[in-house]
Amino acid sequence: QAHGTETLYYHTSKKGKALAGAVQKHIVKALGLRDRGIKSRQAEDRGGYLLRYTQAPCVIVEPGFLSNDYDFEILNERKAQYCQALVAAATEYARDFGLV
Repeated sequence: QAHGTETLYYHTSKKGKALAGAVQKHIVKALGLRDRGIKSRQAEDRGGYLLRYTQAPCVIVEPGFLSNDYDFEILNERKAQYCQALVAAATEYARDFGLV
């Protein structure tokens, strides 16, 4: 059964890849689910159109699988930690790129 966290980015976006890496690191740490890694997508792939045609660096976060009872339970129990992880990832990304 599918289990874990993954983050998608557009395959030619260096900033998207950097953001995906920060997001993945912080969410895996916060949730403790299996690290499925960051995954590149092209325009024709699932989620690829959004990733390709958004001007700002863009990622799609898949923190867990709702079809997996364990993932679902963790996501319900750790909502605050998940939100804090997103903020930490955005802050790290902004600092790394001199935005703050």
